[in-house]
Amino acid sequence: MSACGSNGSGCGCSASPREGTVCPLCGGPNACPLASDATYKGSCWCMQLDMPEELMKRLPEESRGRSCICHRCVAEARRTERWMPRAKAGEFYFTEDGRFVFTQRYHLRRGYCCGNGCRHCPFDEAGRPRAEVLESIAGGAV
Repeated sequence: MSACGSNGSGCGCSASPREGTVCPLCGGPNACPLASDATYKGSCWCMQLDMPEELMKRLPEESRGRSCICHRCVAEARRTERWMPRAKAGEFYFTEDGRFVFTQRYHLRRGYCCGNGCRHCPFDEAGRPRAEVLESIAGGAV
């Protein structure tokens, strides 16, 4: 939503989006609850993952610490480098038949959908974290 209260659909004014709500790299929405109008802020989804160093280097100096990079930009950087962090305690388990399964927390920290139909994949068809996952992060459940 822009500063004038419209949803940015051509109101004609020059108001810019509320500071911190857009990705400084692509200009798309970053889904940061800390910059939202929500009463309860919780933590941002981006605090659950390790940002790719190359992506951080692309971040304009004036945006550092002021605006989150969007999930789309993070996921694209991760897909490009096929980044796979080492699973930490609580981020995986073994099924009764011995299969190794990553938890939702691990998938979020990795930052992208691998496309393998994982049991706990938190991403929607477009590769973004599902709304209920973002809500659970804000509530501290993940």
